[in-house]
Amino acid sequence: LGYISLLRTLASFYLCGGDSVSQKDALILKKDGETVTFECSYSTTERHYYLFWYRHYPGKQPEFILRRDSYYNQERIGEGIGIRFSSRLLTSQSATRLSIFELLVSDSAVYLCALS
Repeated sequence: LGYISLLRTLASFYLCGGDSVSQKDALILKKDGETVTFECSYSTTERHYYLFWYRHYPGKQPEFILRRDSYYNQERIGEGIGIRFSSRLLTSQSATRLSIFELLVSDSAVYLCALS
């Protein structure tokens, strides 16, 4: 089995109204078939908001993976993404997690979160 390199970049963005998202810098090495979980912290004054996860391959546009709705706590997965990707909204911790199950070599990318 080969190793899969998954990079989560250090990203800290401040949005209008004092909203923000942040991720810690991490290079994660996993084997094919394993599971990985990324975490993103956020701060918002809004009651209803969306948390997004994107995958970014070098030299390409970021690809939408999924969105989690804070009001209904529902998840919408991007077209062609599949069931190996799942998110959790941890409102008490002001965080969201993205898990990828049964990792493939093609999952090697930078993973980013966003708040709207």
